[in-house]
Amino acid sequence: MNKILSIFILFLSIPLNSLGQNTEFIAMEYVGAIGNRIIKVWLTDEKIFAAKVKGLTSETTVSPALNESALVVNYENRSNPNSYVNKQKESIYNAVNFNKITPSEFLNLDKNNFVIKKKDIAEFYHNSKKKWGMGGYPHNGRIFVISTPTEFNRKKKREFILVGNQDEKPILEWLKNSKELDNKH
Repeated sequence: MNKILSIFILFLSIPLNSLGQNTEFIAMEYVGAIGNRIIKVWLTDEKIFAAKVKGLTSETTVSPALNESALVVNYENRSNPNSYVNKQKESIYNAVNFNKITPSEFLNLDKNNFVIKKKDIAEFYHNSKKKWGMGGYPHNGRIFVISTPTEFNRKKKREFILVGNQDEKPILEWLKNSKELDNKH
């Protein structure tokens, strides 16, 4: 029993990224007054990489000129964060080694991408209130990251709306651990 308990404690002490789990999530980001895009976010030891993996997502489509299937996520699939992603756009990032790619190289993959260095993060927090305008799309609140604007991230404040059923705790833990590591340097 003690051996099992020791292994379990050792397992819990392994850093999040060394397991390769909980290092990515899907979010919606509002753009301008009424636009939005779906982004996939990868967390590494030193950076947040965010890539546009789908354009506009809508509750309903009223324009016959727009491809409704590209905008609306089927009701049955809305709890699955991956159902919001355009698989063809996402495939661009399948071969990326996020521990080796530079921010410049990542931004060259798509002009809408951004990179936040953990040393530039000033504050972060979770707001569990539902985002106005999300209609019937399930989401687990929003994570806000406030950072120093850079050439790789021009916005001071980023809002990550956690679409579908996603647990914010591992993301917040990563942010907390990142800030604690920075404070030790």
